[in-house]
Amino acid sequence: MTTLNGETKITRTYFLYPLERSPDALSVEEYEHRFLQAIAESFRAFRIDHVPLPDIVFKDTKVARRFFGIERMLHSIFAKLFPSYLMTVAASCPYQDVRQDILKDCWDEEVADPDAQGVPHIEVLYRDVEAMGIARDEVENFEPTPVLMACMHALDNLTRTLPWQGGYAAMGGLEAARVAVARGYMRKDEDAIAASHQGRSVEDICGLPEGSIKLWRLHASKDLTHGDDCLKVLKKYCTTREIQELTFWAVKTARSFRVVTNREQRRIAMAAIGLPADSLIVT
Repeated sequence: MTTLNGETKITRTYFLYPLERSPDALSVEEYEHRFLQAIAESFRAFRIDHVPLPDIVFKDTKVARRFFGIERMLHSIFAKLFPSYLMTVAASCPYQDVRQDILKDCWDEEVADPDAQGVPHIEVLYRDVEAMGIARDEVENFEPTPVLMACMHALDNLTRTLPWQGGYAAMGGLEAARVAVARGYMRKDEDAIAASHQGRSVEDICGLPEGSIKLWRLHASKDLTHGDDCLKVLKKYCTTREIQELTFWAVKTARSFRVVTNREQRRIAMAAIGLPADSLIVT
């Protein structure tokens, strides 16, 4: 550790040139505005709730539990892979402070989150799905559809082929949607999957005690923290206009992949309760 002008600096792993903002780079304030604006625009362009929930889900709690249980089961593949995407970014980033922030996020996801009774987030998801009547073995052993796998590989590709700032914008930008809401760039209902639930909670629809489905409530706070950390990093290290514009594109692109994933989850959930689900709606 070294101290310069009263500021503590973290020793870098190897020599790096000083960070200097290029003349054409957006200011830190303008960059933040554009990044949060890009998130809001992507939510409005690619809606999760494009396909409304079937009426039977609201009328039969047994059907509702199967529907939401299958939908959450399918989400588990993203939940399992998301930390790997972040670690790919960390592996390509030379800055220790950035890697520390990323690994803190991964610790919550993979090891133990103190806000989740000391268990990782995937364990919270398993417990949520079990509450809806789906055994852990079924979650562990389901075979992802080609659409799900294509989207997972596409997200992975962003973290492997883009500069680390672009990869972090893609992954951290998914979490930073909460920041966009908190700072007035989006309405809360624009970010909420519950927008298609007729104002009811999943527990209410499924006939479960309120608060028994925990993952989304957990992420409501954790995504705000991790998303804000991501934005702080990008404001510091996106020092050219070219890389800044790349991050705006990356966050929009990652969002579009996640919407296709969510629609595929809903399609399979509809099939699981006996409704027609022959095609994926992507418009």
